[in-house]
Amino acid sequence: MNIKNCKTFETLHNLFQSVDIRILRILALGFVSGLPFLLTLSTLSYWLAEDGATNTSIGLFMIVSLPYSFKFIWAPIIDYVRIPFLTQRLGKRRSWLLISQILLTFSLFAMGFCSPAENLLPLGITATLVAFFSATQDIIIDAYRIETISEKNCGTAAAFETIGFRFGMLISGAGALYLAHISSWQHAYHMMAFLSIFSIGLTFIIPEPISTTIVKPAFSRGQRSFLRRLAAFFVLPVHQFAHKDKIWMILAFIFFFKLTDTVLNSMSAPFLCDLGFSKLEFANVSKLFGIALMVVGGLLGGLMIQRLGIYQSAIMCAVLQAVSALMFTIQSLSGHDASILMITVGAESLCSGMTSTIFIALLSGLCTQPHTASHFTLLYSFGSLCRVGTSAMAGWLADQVSWSVLFLLCFAALIPSVMLLNGILIDARESLENEGQQANRA
Repeated sequence: MNIKNCKTFETLHNLFQSVDIRILRILALGFVSGLPFLLTLSTLSYWLAEDGATNTSIGLFMIVSLPYSFKFIWAPIIDYVRIPFLTQRLGKRRSWLLISQILLTFSLFAMGFCSPAENLLPLGITATLVAFFSATQDIIIDAYRIETISEKNCGTAAAFETIGFRFGMLISGAGALYLAHISSWQHAYHMMAFLSIFSIGLTFIIPEPISTTIVKPAFSRGQRSFLRRLAAFFVLPVHQFAHKDKIWMILAFIFFFKLTDTVLNSMSAPFLCDLGFSKLEFANVSKLFGIALMVVGGLLGGLMIQRLGIYQSAIMCAVLQAVSALMFTIQSLSGHDASILMITVGAESLCSGMTSTIFIALLSGLCTQPHTASHFTLLYSFGSLCRVGTSAMAGWLADQVSWSVLFLLCFAALIPSVMLLNGILIDARESLENEGQQANRA
């Protein structure tokens, strides 16, 4: 068969044809977004575990990443407020990006001066600041991508931003672990802060979006008070949510569907450290090999959606997550076995990449216009909030039961997720059938 007639070749050809300087900027901004991400998650977890922190403390420390879950709260401030002096010279987006990057860099430097064994509280405070300014940076980068990329190239831009984000995770994951092995954790975090200085230079290079004007909603006289305006912003999108009668089922599905993936991600570092794996082994397998398979898993998730549909893909992803949980159970029984570790981390990373893609696509399908952004942000933030709460709960549970029991509980949690997904599927089918009947009547 002629390769020019191959759909895969045509897809890749069109992808690279659409790459221009704007897409490359998004790739660089994706790297900037991913650089600090793991420094308050798995990398920090391994640092805490190596310094003798309990699993309960490690799990509770994941609360420092709460800003990623609540960033929708201060996003309107970034849209409306102009920074004196800077906004006139750099523009609204770049001025906010510059401020968040400077404060993020200082927070990383301060975090590097802390030690879990000596000053756990300052470490928690600085880690929270890193997460807050990193989440603020993400808000601006997402807005920049939307405002600079045309609708035709939005898919390509999202793909390249994801690739850049994964490379940033590679540096803050494997790179930080290598540096900590060669020198110390303090030097590793200071080097991450030094790298973030280059992101400040990127802010001066990229152009400001042409138009960032916010269209303010009109309010009647009865809605002119601040509280009523605030209520209109949040209540109206919820009221017009198409599946609000099944909202409890959707939220429960989000919790159970993300539970296994969250526990395996947050507890893998202390688990492998407890089994005796070194920083280099953890970096090589869990970071280099694992992140590469996350990218592959994301691509496979997109392919599954095209071939099977979103709901069947989600069910298949839940089944694969169950296999991943069982592999961690086998690893806990096998102990320090590098060959089994490759299979365990490979299965978990592949499923994690697939879960991310399918989860985003599934939530997108539940959103309706004209409140698509509000619906998606709120649902996705609930998933992030579940991630933080589940991480804290998993750390406490890991201190109460054995590792194998913990991972078997993760396996069992996937059963209600499949049952809830079937309920959501039935609701979606009924909605489509009702819409079709109304269209036929019209």
